[in-house]
Amino acid sequence: MIDLAKEAGKLIIEVRKSSDKSLKEEYLKAVRNFGPLVIQNGLAAAIIFAKKKWPKELLKHIDELVKLRIGVDSISEKVENLEIFQENYLWIQLETLNAVTWLKRYAEILLGGEKNER
Repeated sequence: MIDLAKEAGKLIIEVRKSSDKSLKEEYLKAVRNFGPLVIQNGLAAAIIFAKKKWPKELLKHIDELVKLRIGVDSISEKVENLEIFQENYLWIQLETLNAVTWLKRYAEILLGGEKNER
């Protein structure tokens, strides 16, 4: 888990360094809502929604973190294209939720709130 936490921190720092204030706000909103969306609707539906509505960086970051845990590239594309077998789907969904939890923690610390704006 430590590797996941460290990498999540690095990814959020990339977003924080962006000069695009709307990216930071949208990313924070997206990462806060992705976990509940997965729980309510499943991973595939959450990925499809995220692709249409949220910054592309979120799925890119999720892909990178999930790859660290399970060794599969572009998990968001594979789930969306139904290339993941049912027996692996729930495991991948759980690993995705773990990844999003770390992204959310760092995003709330580094991107959330007015006192973090620099």
